[in-house]
Amino acid sequence: MESKLQYYVPENFWKIFKMWNKELYVREQQDAYEFFTSLIDQMDEYLKKMGRDQIFKNTFQGIYSDQKICKDCPHRYEREEAFMALNLGVTSCQSLEISLDQFVRGEVLEGSNAYYCEKCKEKRITVKRTCIKSLPSVLVIHLMRFGFDWESGRSIKYDEQIKFPWMLNMEPYTVSGMARQDSSSEVGENGRNMDQGGGGSPRKKVALTENYELVGVIVHSGQAHAGHYYSFIKDRRGCGKGKWYKFNDTVIEEFDLNDETLEYECFGGEYRPKVYDQTNPYTDVRRRYWNAYMLFYQRVSDQNSPVLPKKSRVSVVRQEAEDLSLSAPSSPEISPQSSPRPHRPNNDRLSILTKLVKKGEKKGLFVEKMPVRIYQMVRDENLKFMKNRDVYSSDYFSFVLSLASLNATKLKHPCYPCMAKVSLQLAIQFLFQTYLRTKKKLRVDTEEWIATIEALLSKSFDACQWLVEYFIGSEGRELIKIFLLECNVREVRVAVATILEKTLDSALFYQDKLKSLHQLLEVLLALLDKDVPENCKNCAQYFFLFNTFVQKQGIRAGDLLLRHSALRHMISFLLGASRQNNQIRRWSSAQAREFGNLHNTVALLVLYSDVSSQRNVAPGVFKQRPPISIAPSSPLLPLHEEVEALLFLSEGKPYLLEVMFALRELTGSLLALMEMVVYCCFCNEHFSFTMLHFIKNQLETAPPHELKNTFQLLHEILVIEDPIQVERVKFVFETENGLLALMHHSNHVDSSRCYQCVKFLVTLAQKCPAAKEYFKENSHHWSWAVQWLQKKMSEHYWTPQSNVSNETSTGKTFQRTISAQDTLAYATALLNEKEQSGSSNGSESSPANENGDRHLQQGSESPMMIGELRSDLDDVDP
Repeated sequence: MESKLQYYVPENFWKIFKMWNKELYVREQQDAYEFFTSLIDQMDEYLKKMGRDQIFKNTFQGIYSDQKICKDCPHRYEREEAFMALNLGVTSCQSLEISLDQFVRGEVLEGSNAYYCEKCKEKRITVKRTCIKSLPSVLVIHLMRFGFDWESGRSIKYDEQIKFPWMLNMEPYTVSGMARQDSSSEVGENGRNMDQGGGGSPRKKVALTENYELVGVIVHSGQAHAGHYYSFIKDRRGCGKGKWYKFNDTVIEEFDLNDETLEYECFGGEYRPKVYDQTNPYTDVRRRYWNAYMLFYQRVSDQNSPVLPKKSRVSVVRQEAEDLSLSAPSSPEISPQSSPRPHRPNNDRLSILTKLVKKGEKKGLFVEKMPVRIYQMVRDENLKFMKNRDVYSSDYFSFVLSLASLNATKLKHPCYPCMAKVSLQLAIQFLFQTYLRTKKKLRVDTEEWIATIEALLSKSFDACQWLVEYFIGSEGRELIKIFLLECNVREVRVAVATILEKTLDSALFYQDKLKSLHQLLEVLLALLDKDVPENCKNCAQYFFLFNTFVQKQGIRAGDLLLRHSALRHMISFLLGASRQNNQIRRWSSAQAREFGNLHNTVALLVLYSDVSSQRNVAPGVFKQRPPISIAPSSPLLPLHEEVEALLFLSEGKPYLLEVMFALRELTGSLLALMEMVVYCCFCNEHFSFTMLHFIKNQLETAPPHELKNTFQLLHEILVIEDPIQVERVKFVFETENGLLALMHHSNHVDSSRCYQCVKFLVTLAQKCPAAKEYFKENSHHWSWAVQWLQKKMSEHYWTPQSNVSNETSTGKTFQRTISAQDTLAYATALLNEKEQSGSSNGSESSPANENGDRHLQQGSESPMMIGELRSDLDDVDP
């Protein structure tokens, strides 16, 4: 117990050890006895090849004696066999002694099964038995609790109770013990011991003892196919001698193992749990599924002291003293001339010394020290452990935080720039070397750390300059790659991304005199070439850094990123080096879900650019609706050539197609991405029809439950008020693959898709006057949609408690919902309005028109008709 560690993980051992030439899986249950056998065999075999002593063989190996004793002749036959453990059965045995008795019990061979005596040349009635000829220093007993049920064809475990003593006398089960018993009795015909009669009694021998002390127990908890092992081990040397410890994975604790706890923890069998129920005083009898599987007994000497594994120097001195006492003459007396005490024989003094040595060994005073090399390893581990224990503590973390933030408020101090720089150095080194490397339960002050760093950066140019130069250095680059991309802990990646974003904010503030800002951007963008693709599953926080930077700093950050070709780097990462229109996507759908911040960053860079030069239709009296993703009335940047190539040239089509995939795959906010498309569609006929073409393809091919954002983008495009609004509406509905044709094709095979198209028409008619007029002029299409929806509503059963939605359901079947009822009500009202206006031509309202107005009023009061544009499209069917 020299180590100060709570537990030790033998990782290197698991890597090299193989059980039956197979790699050891530590998460899979293995047989403890098989592991024990394989371990000692491999170790001793290796030591034998190295010319060393076989330590396990010298410690655990005993010798069986397989005896055959002829009854009618004096001949005996004996065969020796080595063993490392005694395999004892547990069925029908209440104690370890009974199991040992059954182990050495003889079997009578008679009749046709009689043994052929080679010396007598004839068959004899013979007793065949196995006993122990030589006992080891440490006796291992394997209780065979696992078996196989041949009827059911499965492994089983025997949880029967078997008691075992603290002190075990093995002498009755040895060759000498069995011979002593044979001398006082003879073997009967049925193999049982019978009283000896006839010519007098034999000479009785004094019973000897071979005492073994219990020093270890391996317990199995569970069933045959699944369970858990843990151990109870007695400390036999050192200051903790005599104490028991429980080893249960990473929990090693002192355990009070007495008669009561030994029975409860190790014996197995049945028990009655303590249940405090006054109504039922009788409790059920339960079986303990945890019980001893392997026992370890150590030989004790005549004075009940454990035998040391090796001869110590004290043992050698004691042996030499005993030899001297035996060789010294008994008559002469040797005494110093000056001693006033009476003369004593020399052998008396040596006997006293021998007794003192024995007492010292019993008390553990002469325990051998471990080898120097192992002791040095344990000492180094202890020093490392104590250092980590003191460093990785909440008190120390709080102290360093207080120390680092101490100078943040001393702005008027004449040495504040230097003080802020030193505080920032302390904070950064502590965060990256200690804080961010620890467990989550200690990382509770992350927000306070970030606030401290932000305060130091924003108020001190020297501190900001040092941090920027630190990140562009070799050490800083490596830390960015490790903690921002390679780290699997999301909270750590978010913290590092936030620190880098605060650094960019402050560096942009000092942009005029801080030239290293451009180098930092180059370092961050260079990660897109190799490191970000290799860690794409962790890249969300990397793009979060740029997205937050552009959102907070606005057009200044956008201009800086465009000048450093950030848009080219990001699109190259997204599409690949040379993506063509018909090529397979670079990233899978699951990987692309991490790119939400990437799409938002690209969209913001486009929104900060002036695209008016790309309009091919004069706006006239129409004004463009300002995006809400950027600050109102903010000046725009001149159109960068990278933005122009990305959106308005033929080479940009792969990116626009990727935008359509993003609308299906991303679950976060897509406001900036949609506003980018709407912003570029204004008075741009070519871009508008290109996007509408991609949208119609998605509506036709994508799964219905992924079309919600696509319909929302289509709605946003069609409500744009400019000179080509009507052309957009006609392009969406009247072409061969238009929305009306899609409804006719899918109404039988994919009613869920058809319903979403009908619902989109209703929503569009509410918010877009141009679309409403178009539907009135083409009422036959509208009439067909109303009739189809009425038919579906009458065919499908619906209950108010249903929470199924046609927009999120993965099936193709139409579901009757409240939202579908509201959609049908408004569609019917719009159809009636058209018929009434065509028949009466402005006359007084007819009953049909009144009925239509009533339906329209009901529809306007429904959840489908209330709210702004986005709330309408975000509505989910209840």
